[in-house]
Amino acid sequence: MADNKRNSIAGKIATPNLKAGSGSNKDVIDADSNLYKAVGSRIKITCAPNNNVLEGTLFTACNLTNAIAINTAPAPPNPSAPLSSQPGDYHIIPFAHILSFEIIGSGERASESTPGFDGALPSISKVDLAALQAREEQTIREMKKKDAQKGKGVSKEAQELFDAISRTLPTRWADTQIVVSDSVLIQAPYTVDNIRAPADKTQAENHVRKIVEHYYQRKKGATSAGAAARAPVAVPVAPRKGG
Repeated sequence: MADNKRNSIAGKIATPNLKAGSGSNKDVIDADSNLYKAVGSRIKITCAPNNNVLEGTLFTACNLTNAIAINTAPAPPNPSAPLSSQPGDYHIIPFAHILSFEIIGSGERASESTPGFDGALPSISKVDLAALQAREEQTIREMKKKDAQKGKGVSKEAQELFDAISRTLPTRWADTQIVVSDSVLIQAPYTVDNIRAPADKTQAENHVRKIVEHYYQRKKGATSAGAAARAPVAVPVAPRKGG
C-alpha cells in the first residue's frame, strides 16, 4: 500500500522540460532550457508534492546535484540596488519536484554575457573539488585523532587524568593504559604507584609522576573546598528571658 502511494507521487512530480509554462518531461536542465537562462531572474516556482509556491531570485541550476537554488528573500527596496546587496533565504529544490515556473522579473547580469549562471550577478564561482576533498580528509583526520583521545571502558577520573597530562605531553591510550611520550606507562587505577617506565627513561618518568601528583593534589584540594562550602554553619541561639 505504501509502495503504491510512493509510486503514485513519483509519477506526478516527473521532471518538466523547464520551458516556462510547459508540462512535458526532460531529464536535465541544459543550456537551452528557459530555467537555466533565467539564473539571476525573479521567478515563481510551483513544487511537488504539495503544490508549494516559492517566489524569489534563481541563484543557480545545477546538473551535478540535479537541483536549483532559489533565494526567496525580498528584493532590495531600491530597484537600482545591486543583487549582491540582497539578503539570503535560500531553498534547494530537486529538478524532480519542479512542476512549473514563471519568470516574473529580469535579473541583473554582466554586460555582454551569455545566458546561464556565467553572467549572473553576483558572480557564482566554480567549486574547487580538490579543496573540498582536502578539507574533508582533514576533518576525518581530526575526528579520528579526537576519538583516539577518548579511553574505551575507563572511568571518568581516568579520562580526566589523561586530559590533564595531554595538555603538556603527547599522550595516547593503549587499551585501558595511558601511554605518555611513548615511554611512560600508567596502568589502572592510575595512581603514582602505577607508573612504569624503562630504566633509561627515568627523567620522563619523574616528570609524569609530578604531573600525576599535582593532578591528585589539586583534585583533593577542590574536593575539600567543596565540602567546606557545604558544611552547615552553627547559628547561636539567644538565651530565653527569665532563665
